[in-house]
Amino acid sequence: MKTVKMHRILILSALFIVIQQMGFSQEIITADEFNRPDGDNSGKLLSTYREFFKWDQYDLALESWTNLFNNYPDASEKLYVDGVTMYRHFIEGTPEGQARENKIDTLMLIYDQRITHFGGEGNVLGRKANELLRYRSSDKEQVQAAYGMLKKSLELEGTDSRDAVMLNFISAGLILNQAEMIDNTQVMEDYFRVSDILDQLEGSSSRWQRTRASIDEMVMKENILSCDGLDMHFGPKFEENGEDQDLLEKLINSYTSAGCTKSDLYASASEKLYELDPGPESAHNLAMLFVGRNDLEKAAFYQGMAVEATEALPDETRAEWFYELSVISLAKGDHCEAVYFAREAIAYKNDYGKAHMALGDAFISSRTQLGDEFQQQTAYWAAADMYQLAARLDPSLSEESAQKLDICKAHFPGAEDIFFHDLKIGGSFPVGGCIQHNTTVRSGN
Repeated sequence: MKTVKMHRILILSALFIVIQQMGFSQEIITADEFNRPDGDNSGKLLSTYREFFKWDQYDLALESWTNLFNNYPDASEKLYVDGVTMYRHFIEGTPEGQARENKIDTLMLIYDQRITHFGGEGNVLGRKANELLRYRSSDKEQVQAAYGMLKKSLELEGTDSRDAVMLNFISAGLILNQAEMIDNTQVMEDYFRVSDILDQLEGSSSRWQRTRASIDEMVMKENILSCDGLDMHFGPKFEENGEDQDLLEKLINSYTSAGCTKSDLYASASEKLYELDPGPESAHNLAMLFVGRNDLEKAAFYQGMAVEATEALPDETRAEWFYELSVISLAKGDHCEAVYFAREAIAYKNDYGKAHMALGDAFISSRTQLGDEFQQQTAYWAAADMYQLAARLDPSLSEESAQKLDICKAHFPGAEDIFFHDLKIGGSFPVGGCIQHNTTVRSGN
């Protein structure tokens, strides 16, 4: 009698443990599933397969699961989630061959039947496509099928799309592009479709930043984003909504990444963005943009805006920008302005060798306003002073300085001209015009 009682106690204890485990499981079976109104057997089948499933006994769970799948397909949506887990396991454990392919077909059918009975087409299609790429990426027709599913998933889900769907959509497109099944234009459209979604998600999670970075890396690596293609994509958007700062920033970043900074549209967008949000850095960037386009008028204008900005800039930065403005002014023929800006650069950084070199160049270029030939030759004395000083301040300029000094010496006036103008070699001489520099009289012979 005691033995019987002990057995009953052990059975009750074991049952209590099972109930406890089921209570802590996330896969709880509801009363509705056990007691379906039509009195069918699905509740028992659900209980049976899930008990085996939660202990990873997929082979034992399969019979009950299959019965449900075939005869009670609307019993529970969890049926399909678990079915995917089981069939992934079966596929991974099956070698290449027809048996494995049959299991993959079943996995695809699980997704199709889930949509039929529980909807959620956008979400489920994305998952199905990802599985197809996982197991059949070597078959280009299957990749094309997955690509179509991913595209539709993005259309239906929009900002609810998962990052894996976005990444695989671009990846599948690139595979098809390499196989010449879709062209670059289509890949670009796909890229911007995903970018538009990510734009809306930006800031909500760092995950989307990582997703964008991965997609950008994939597309840039394949050199898909052509300048003409970018123009075709962004041109109408810019015409329609050129005041949208987010659009302008996206356009500029896309063109910069693709190396299309010589595009007219890029330049126009950059100017519009500066107009909406001016600042010294953006003005300087614009100046350099127009230097590259050989539009020196605009380069000088924006560089002037950069150096005149009221924002606090480090002296070294302002010195560099004034030096660049001197070079731009000299290139566009504004010689006296070049003198002035080089001196401004030196005022912010008096040991700036390149600025002294630029000042010497500006002295020579501005000589025509000094008068007769002799007066113009005196500009070379002033320039020589700057070249010598530049080399002392910055030894890396020594070779360039030596070359320019040789040119200067070739233009120094002769001893007779010096004597004729009542000057003495070694004496002091004030060079006039916009040069305004006291130099030393030197002879070229």
